[in-house]
Amino acid sequence: VLVMFGGMLYLAGLFFRLTLGPNSTSKTSFLELCGSGDFIDPLVSSDCPLADVYGEEYFHSVHVSMFTTFRFMLGDYSTLGGKSLVVSLSQHYGFFFNLGFGLWTIVTTFGFFNIISAIFVDATITGLKHNDLKRKYVQQYEHRFVKEKLTQVMDRIRAVCDEMSEISRALDASQKSALCNNDRIFLS
Repeated sequence: VLVMFGGMLYLAGLFFRLTLGPNSTSKTSFLELCGSGDFIDPLVSSDCPLADVYGEEYFHSVHVSMFTTFRFMLGDYSTLGGKSLVVSLSQHYGFFFNLGFGLWTIVTTFGFFNIISAIFVDATITGLKHNDLKRKYVQQYEHRFVKEKLTQVMDRIRAVCDEMSEISRALDASQKSALCNNDRIFLS
């Protein structure tokens, strides 16, 4: 899951870096020229396009772009100053950004997170099935163990009864009748 998550973040971060980040052929650094995008008034400053400043600030390298993408996945679309990064990019790039960002949100929210949830649910169900199977084997072992012990007890009782029968046959009739009389005396 972590590898799949990292791969998806890397691909999205790379895509956002290439599309929203600074142009590698441009010699102008909007961050050096204009400062942070949070302090730019788009109505006053025409030399500093807000989307380009934010692109350079939040998508200037792949790892920073991946972090910004991760924040997007969690629903954090704000800049350091609290302005909406998505609104600024949407105003600058228009329909294609809105379409791409909407698809990205749908894929991550309903697709990717659903897959992660399904993996955890499947692992839980598999674990429960394994526990049920283990419990069944333990129960079968207990039944077999009790049956064997009861069979041993019954065999021992039979052996004692057989010994008693042999002792009883070995006694002569007078001793046997005396024993029976003693039993009657004892019982009355």
